[in-house]
Amino acid sequence: MSGAVVSATVTVDTVTRVDQGGTTLSWRTELDRASAAFREARSHLHRAEELLAAKETEIPPEDATADAQADLARQLGDRAATLAPGVLSADLVTLDSEVALRSHPGVGTIYVRVGTGLVTPDASFPVVVPMLGAGHLVIDADASDSRVSGLLQSILLRTVAAAPKVTVALADCVALGQTFTTAAPLIAGGLTGPTATDGPGLEQVLATAEAHVQSVQQARNDSLDVSSMPFLLVVIAGLPPQPSRTLKGRIAALAHAGPHGRVHLVLAGWRDDRHEPAPAIEHATYLSVAADDAAHRVSRIPVPVRLDPTPPPALSKQVYQGLARVHDRETKVVIGDLIPAAHWQESSVTGLSTVVGRDSRGEVTLSLDDATPHWLIGGRTGGGKTVFLLDVLYGLASRYSPRELSMYLLDFKEGVSFTEFTPSPRDASWIPQVRAVGVESDREYGNAVLVALRAELTRRATAMKQAGVTKLAELRRQEPHHPMPRIVAVIDEFHVLFAGNDRLARESAAHLEELARKGRSYGVHLILASQTISGVEALYDKRDSIFGQFPLRIALPGARHVLAPLNTSAEAIKLGQAVVNDSGGVPGFDRLIQFPDATADPALLTDLRQRLWRERESGSPAPTVFAGYAEQHLADDPRFHDLSTTKRPAAALLGRAVDLDISTVAVPMESIPGRNFAVVGTDPTGADVLHAAMTSLGRQHEPDDARFVLAPLIGPATPVVDEVVAELTAAGHDPRTVTAGELGELVSDLVEAPQPDRPMYLAVFGGDAAGPVWGPTGQRTFQQLLRHGPAKGVHLLGWWRGMRRFIEDVGGSTNREDVAGLMLLNVTGIEVATFVGDGSLTYQPRDNRALVLDRHNNSLRLCVPFRRADRADSEGSW
Repeated sequence: MSGAVVSATVTVDTVTRVDQGGTTLSWRTELDRASAAFREARSHLHRAEELLAAKETEIPPEDATADAQADLARQLGDRAATLAPGVLSADLVTLDSEVALRSHPGVGTIYVRVGTGLVTPDASFPVVVPMLGAGHLVIDADASDSRVSGLLQSILLRTVAAAPKVTVALADCVALGQTFTTAAPLIAGGLTGPTATDGPGLEQVLATAEAHVQSVQQARNDSLDVSSMPFLLVVIAGLPPQPSRTLKGRIAALAHAGPHGRVHLVLAGWRDDRHEPAPAIEHATYLSVAADDAAHRVSRIPVPVRLDPTPPPALSKQVYQGLARVHDRETKVVIGDLIPAAHWQESSVTGLSTVVGRDSRGEVTLSLDDATPHWLIGGRTGGGKTVFLLDVLYGLASRYSPRELSMYLLDFKEGVSFTEFTPSPRDASWIPQVRAVGVESDREYGNAVLVALRAELTRRATAMKQAGVTKLAELRRQEPHHPMPRIVAVIDEFHVLFAGNDRLARESAAHLEELARKGRSYGVHLILASQTISGVEALYDKRDSIFGQFPLRIALPGARHVLAPLNTSAEAIKLGQAVVNDSGGVPGFDRLIQFPDATADPALLTDLRQRLWRERESGSPAPTVFAGYAEQHLADDPRFHDLSTTKRPAAALLGRAVDLDISTVAVPMESIPGRNFAVVGTDPTGADVLHAAMTSLGRQHEPDDARFVLAPLIGPATPVVDEVVAELTAAGHDPRTVTAGELGELVSDLVEAPQPDRPMYLAVFGGDAAGPVWGPTGQRTFQQLLRHGPAKGVHLLGWWRGMRRFIEDVGGSTNREDVAGLMLLNVTGIEVATFVGDGSLTYQPRDNRALVLDRHNNSLRLCVPFRRADRADSEGSW
């Protein structure tokens, strides 16, 4: 056993190893070295313990920094209160006093509190972030998290309560607007529009913000002080599901330009999705929402943050309702704000200008001059077109005298937009600058106004050529005594004028094009207003040549069409607002204005109208008023009142023309072939027309100077004939009434009789009833009277209820020259085209209208036929 042990020892002694340097070491040598290293390490450990023991007394106790931390929190709180005074950094939950609205001085950056910074559990401070005037706030969670919803409500309340000039745009695509329900008074008060709740709505909010940036930039370009313009706070509580890259890019671009354009974002729900990271938001403070309510993080704040909760409902109500009242006082515009204190003090030599409302820069003045010669106004029904036009017209009328301004006003819709500019039975005053007014105008009347304006262009061109000048302003300066007022023609619902693609529409389009192109040079300005200009065939090939002359575009609610296709700035405006663009509607030149409701103060307008009327020159004529719905009566006709027995030939008055002056339509009863007159149609107005014709002829003859014979061939005509007899008898005449049988005998006698000693007027009421009584022989005799009677001073005036019977009685189209005067009531142009020899006649009858043809002067005139004032509407067709 001992030998074995010795052997093992020897074996161990002989074990060797090689160190790193290649030296062969025995195990003992290596053990010695390890022991030495261990002793050295132990020496170091002992030394460390000695040093720690020496320093242990210098380590402060755990609560030694509490005072310093509390002091730091107090300093940070003081600094926060300085940066964000009052409600901007106060604890809204414990705030028990009334909030001082618009309390911030508005100088420098406006900071807003978002939460509480936690230095220690017992030391905290308000965390405020730079907003208005500096940047944006980006939150990675959206308002579907109640904590984020409460924070957004807190930020909104603080900002709008304190900022002196701020408007708001809200979007909530995750809670369908519920996040901002407490802010309803802001919407009602006009500080913001309805909350956007989907993708298209958010697009509208962004468009509003982009327009604000452009407006501020334009103000800078105009060297204006933009510090007086309001901030726009855009609060987005969450994006729509799967927002597009384009939408995100648009938001990022807005954030980039926002601070320079006084637009600031509070953007919740901005986070990366599965496919791509969210674009970086420049000028932003980022807030990261954590699971722990006391562990949220705000960029550049090195401590966790607890978010502010939802403000107390009572506080929100107090603040928002108070702001609505303040906003109403500060921004409300009334019609009186547009009227100068002194009337008619301005010259129109270089153009016309008037205040139309206010925007963020102050009063907004628009001009009709060389730069903006014509205006195009759009707006849906009820969108405020009429109100805006009234603002403009009263503003112009109070600034420029009738020597400086003339106005022509046309309204093609069913309404009374411009009647207050004209005299009425209740008020005899009118606006002295107004020359013609069309209410529910016919297209023919509108065309007549355009024709008159083109004639005025020609007159002015001649005057300028004779004076050797090329501009109206030069002529006005050279000949100040020569009256040459600027003309403003307003056409509301102008598209009606060009409805369809008929001759009248094409003619009107040609007139409008000429006025649009040349009006600038001759001081004739157009203001066209409409709901839409789409589908107007007559303007298809003239859109550029006409509307290219309208650089000033005014878009009211529902009228994006008047702006350029890519300009969406008018899509979110409200009643009382308009987008004004003086560059043909292209984006980047928009101004959002507030304009007053002229109809809200009728007493002021009545007083203004009466004062202007009293200041007019003596003898100034009242405006011509064409009311498309109104009947015309002989007793009201000015020409009827001027009739006398000294003028020849006598003329039968028939109605009032649909022309600029609403002139009287008459057929002269000259002693030449063909001077007979017939009115055709089942409309009982035919009897009324003969009543007016015979009554007016009676006024032009002395008693016993003419013979009047009336033939009531149909029963319902008898009362009308009785009235004519009474009128003629009162004028000293001795009218005769005959039956159908007596009429035949009379016709035969007149054909065979020599030249009578005095004119004779034979009125046949219901000529279609005579043919069967006369028979073929009597009918031929009647045709001889038509041909030869006028030359002998015998004139027939008849009413036929049917065109076919009339043609048979007069002998067909070969005898058309025997009846030179023809009035069509409810008879189409097709029915009469062959008889008159005009295949292009496209007349379509309508109530209270008639077409008068006079072959002797080759004229076609639309007119409103005279009706008896006391005729019952129930008479109907006969």
